Parts: sequence; C-alpha cells; structure tokens
Amino acid sequence: KLANNFLSATALAATSEAVAFGVSVGVDMATMIDVLDASSGRNTATSDKFPNHVLTGRYAAGFAGRLMAKDVGLYLDEVEAAGGPHVLADTTVAVWRAFAAAEPDADFTRIFPFIDSSG
Repeated sequence: KLANNFLSATALAATSEAVAFGVSVGVDMATMIDVLDASSGRNTATSDKFPNHVLTGRYAAGFAGRLMAKDVGLYLDEVEAAGGPHVLADTTVAVWRAFAAAEPDADFTRIFPFIDSSG
C-alpha cells in the first residue's frame, strides 16, 4: 500500500507541475492532458485524476491530502529503515507535507492548484 501510494502521489504531483508549466506557456489544459495521456507520460493522474477531478473543478476523489502526506511519510520511513534509495521520496514527502500544512482538509487532487500557485 505504501509503495502504491508513493507512486500515485509522485505521479499526481509531477503531472501537476508539468501541466502547470504547459498552461503557463499557453497550452490548453484539456489538450495537454489528452496529449500526455496518449503518450509515454500516461499515468493515473492523466487518465483519471485530471479528467475527473481537476478539469471539472470537482476535486473530490475521496482521499485527503493529509492522508497522502502521511502515507508518503510512512513510505519514506520504511525505505530509510531498509536502507533503500529515497531521492524521489524525499522530494515527494516535502511536497505533500507542504500541501497538507497549507490545506489540511483538502482532497488530494487539489495538489494541482497548490503546485500551480507555487511558481
């Protein structure tokens, strides 16, 4: 579960940053998601989270960002205890903890506006 949520959290945060960049240089968000979802960047954020929650403005996937922050923190704890690599986990945990501190009750799909406003 922890590894799965780490991958989900990383994909959603990375997709959010890539989409925010695309939008900032004039690419329509829906077009960007369509292109990413049909390309090697495809992931659950491009196939589900953005089309169903971000593009619609619903932000209601049913999982709190603070719980994602907790899970990725637990993942990092376990990786460190096992002596495994955690270069990406360090960054992912920092992003999700900052989001959870800023918006503790927000759905985890609201990471997009959080990342978009951080630039």
